[in-house]
Amino acid sequence: MQISEEKKVRLMYRVEPGCLGPDGANHIEDFCRFANKHIKSPYYGQFVFLPRYDKQVGERQYSVNSRNLSQVQAKAYLNHFEIEIEHFEEQLDELLTKAIDLYFKR
Repeated sequence: MQISEEKKVRLMYRVEPGCLGPDGANHIEDFCRFANKHIKSPYYGQFVFLPRYDKQVGERQYSVNSRNLSQVQAKAYLNHFEIEIEHFEEQLDELLTKAIDLYFKR
């Protein structure tokens, strides 16, 4: 199935340096570049990984065509593809964990 870029859901995932261990701040920028390159986005979306330096900013931000979505709107959008947002986020967390392991093994 093909979806135009402007209709794809974009998930900006802000990764906390602490996810990478006690010296995560030294690795976070490089890791996010690594994750953006190695974690494949689904056909209906696009993942963007960025460092999360500011705890005031949310960890996840969904958008479509540059318009931010609330959690309710993101849930409804994913339901259109018969995807539960909770399952989607759990799978992404698992992919991120695997990417962290790969990052440190390279």
